[in-house]
Amino acid sequence: MSKATAIILCAGILLIAATARAGEVRIGVGTVGPITPQTETDLDRLVGALPNFHFVPIQPPADVDDAVKRFVAGEKDDRLDGIVVFKLPTDSFKTEQTATEAKFTGTYEIWTLNLSTLAEDRHPFTFTDSEMVVGGLTAIISIPAQLFVERASGQKLISGNTWQAYEAVQARVESKLIAGTKLYLSSASIRDTGPLNMLDCAQHLVDRGDGDMALAVFKAAGIDNPEVRQLMANAQAKLRRAHAEALLGRTLGAIAGGNSRGAATILAEYEKTPASEPARADSIRRILGANEDRSAENAARQVLKSDVPELDHAAFVAMVRQMFGDEAGSTPQEVIVATNDMTIQDKSAADGVKKHLDNYASALGKAAWLMSLKCGCEARASLTSDIAGSTIIKAHYAPSFTRAEVGIP
Repeated sequence: MSKATAIILCAGILLIAATARAGEVRIGVGTVGPITPQTETDLDRLVGALPNFHFVPIQPPADVDDAVKRFVAGEKDDRLDGIVVFKLPTDSFKTEQTATEAKFTGTYEIWTLNLSTLAEDRHPFTFTDSEMVVGGLTAIISIPAQLFVERASGQKLISGNTWQAYEAVQARVESKLIAGTKLYLSSASIRDTGPLNMLDCAQHLVDRGDGDMALAVFKAAGIDNPEVRQLMANAQAKLRRAHAEALLGRTLGAIAGGNSRGAATILAEYEKTPASEPARADSIRRILGANEDRSAENAARQVLKSDVPELDHAAFVAMVRQMFGDEAGSTPQEVIVATNDMTIQDKSAADGVKKHLDNYASALGKAAWLMSLKCGCEARASLTSDIAGSTIIKAHYAPSFTRAEVGIP
């Protein structure tokens, strides 16, 4: 082989390698909850084993907007094509114990997000396990979640045979997590993720009504680009409508929260926007001007039933935040909306429910009802104090219900 031929072959190999890296899909992988380091490593390997995928360890984002802010509109070196987050909430574990056997069930969730299309999937897995209760193991299953925290943190707080039994149970549970994940990833939608397209991401944000985040992505893509400038110009009408929709959502939220004065103020602001719809504003104004009696309450519910399903994502979130703040007296930091459930994160909730449990319970029940109106299906809502915290209150509503079911898990 001549020297020139060898140089050409080496150059070709380097070009192929560079092309492979350029087409590689970068997937951020993170975990929430007490998952052991070894299991985290195994989950990373499962994601990285998908064709053309390269996993990147991440701190899990709170929601879609947080993911876009960090991994699309953020620093160039931090950009990703998609994310996979594994959640193992300790409060999901339920136990039953007899004289000879302890059984428990638990749930973990896989959340995937394509950062170009914003297509997401939240897939829960429920598993069961049991352990025989003999001799010194009578203490088993006192608090199964305690073991998971201890084992994941490396702090051995339970000793002797009980600890060994707990450890065996955790190993089996995490084995099921790995097996379930492997089965899920064999046909998961995240497999269709391609290299990040920032302009597609921005367009989908506009369609969701997330105007501020869309502009951040457009800016990150480079406003000097003629294609970006044209897309931004085309998006202006949608963004103006998104602003109006958010105000309409807040108006409906104030109505749902029983704040008629606040609803009137926000409605007036909505009517000043170029994209407002006079007919919708008039129907709401008639309700706000009615006497506070049973018929007015029924009319308000009818307006919510007709208008809530038409709200875009951002307007729906704005409505829930407004309603929750008016009803519970504390505005949540995050409202995470999935297909038929939502999680409301309020840093004040842990202390707030001790003083105003009825208010928080009522607010969460209304959130589940509004979610049901939006999806036209059975819906659930959960209240937490932070992204990895335990659920404080849960609510459940179905179209056949006369009122939401609300309780402490």
